[in-house]
Amino acid sequence: MPTAYRTLFAMPHPHAQIVYQIFPERFAIGGPHDSRSKLALPPYRKDGLTLRDWHEPVLCADPKDTPADPGSVFYGGDLQGVIDRLPYLKDLGATTLYFTPIFEAPSNHKYDAVSFDRIDPMFGDEAVFRALLAASRLNGMGVVLDAALNHVSFRHPWFLAAQRGELPYRNWFTFLDPETHAELDSLDPLVLAAADYLCWWGHRYMAELRLDAPELEERLYRAPASVLHRFLEMGTQGWRFDTGQDIGLPFVQRMRAVLKAAHPKAELLGELMNYGGDWVGDDRFTGVMNYYQRSAVLGWLAGDVGARQSNAALRDGYEGCGHEGSLSSWNMLASHDTPRLKHLLPDWADRQLALAAQFTLPGLPVIYYGEENGMDGAADPDCRRPMVWEESRWDTTTRDFYRTLIDLRQANPALWQGKLTVLGDRLDGTDALVFLRHTGQPGETALVVLNRGNEAFDASLLLPDPHLYSGLLLRDAVGEGVAELMMGGQTRVRVPARSAAVFLPDDHLPNFKYFKARNRWA
Repeated sequence: MPTAYRTLFAMPHPHAQIVYQIFPERFAIGGPHDSRSKLALPPYRKDGLTLRDWHEPVLCADPKDTPADPGSVFYGGDLQGVIDRLPYLKDLGATTLYFTPIFEAPSNHKYDAVSFDRIDPMFGDEAVFRALLAASRLNGMGVVLDAALNHVSFRHPWFLAAQRGELPYRNWFTFLDPETHAELDSLDPLVLAAADYLCWWGHRYMAELRLDAPELEERLYRAPASVLHRFLEMGTQGWRFDTGQDIGLPFVQRMRAVLKAAHPKAELLGELMNYGGDWVGDDRFTGVMNYYQRSAVLGWLAGDVGARQSNAALRDGYEGCGHEGSLSSWNMLASHDTPRLKHLLPDWADRQLALAAQFTLPGLPVIYYGEENGMDGAADPDCRRPMVWEESRWDTTTRDFYRTLIDLRQANPALWQGKLTVLGDRLDGTDALVFLRHTGQPGETALVVLNRGNEAFDASLLLPDPHLYSGLLLRDAVGEGVAELMMGGQTRVRVPARSAAVFLPDDHLPNFKYFKARNRWA
């Protein structure tokens, strides 16, 4: 895409964002350091850590050489490394940078915070973070941070104070009798030190917070200097909330009411690894990480879910989140919690179909670092390999397809703000996802056909869009699909086996315009 065009979209509409997910410990080491000098710094001089050169594998050939705790393995990535790589991200077309937690914590993933006030010294400090915000803005990018509020490290000062029976911290955690598992109301340090406690998924190093404790809510989001307020005031674009289902809808509603008054444009995304319907709205999350949509697409491509059910699931998800909620949600294919796409779908044809779905369905596409270059990796921790920066190791076919999809999406309002009309579950005997995206304005329509079948998709489609006029031609912007002239809202479409097509209206007649400026609808 020409530079001037990318400059035009430097500060895109909120629904036109391209989100890039960064796992800071594994993205890049900032200058002037390399692996050796960075890992020699004081934050890494602690017992129990495994330090590795950037090019060493996460999983060793001999399992005995792989630490039992993958969270204790460090490569040295930091925030300065992100600043240094902003030109790369801008060239790719990223407009929003989403960071997994950056607050001080013992692990490499930082979901076990010991502070919500300090940037982890492995990543830098507040001055470096502010520099990152400023540099990102200059490059037309926003920053979204990860709020892991459901739990903290058992080394967090709050939890240690709670074990000593100190108020108000004692009321921020739930202690249990080790024999009966009944909740304890004791303030006795001896009793509390021997007690069990609620922890996330049974991981004792992650003590769960009681998010309805008034003093804790004040510290997290109610007070002007609270965690969420402070970083929004600093200039972050929003927050992604870890384990959204665990923090609970009542907390989300209380938090949203407070933040909406002070930061009405803040993005508040919930991590929902389930159906996101009813979690999105004016009094709840602005959007969700759309794992339900991911399941519909990847389940279909893996052969676990039929095309009819997948098409219907896409409609269910869209209707459940609503139009605005769907546009504000994040379309996921891979993340730090899942195997990478190349591992899940070794066949490039399948990956093309998945990527085409990600960039054409309602929602903001999220690129997990390195996916654009074809990085591989199985489940955690293998999906968290250090970023590959040697261009000779990049999959250029994958990279070129990402750039094609990014440019296509940014250039077509139908793909970033259009409504969704699912057509695929109306069709008989096809193995395809088929849907329309349309804004209600002349020329702003896209017909998407994702054909998984081993035979060409060949079907007459009735397209319920008032601006697909008779005589209009649709042209495939990404592949070799062919569509006949529109007649009475009907066209015949042919898409080769195992390929994607994104058909866009083509004002093809000389000395005539289907889409006149005067015909735009109010």
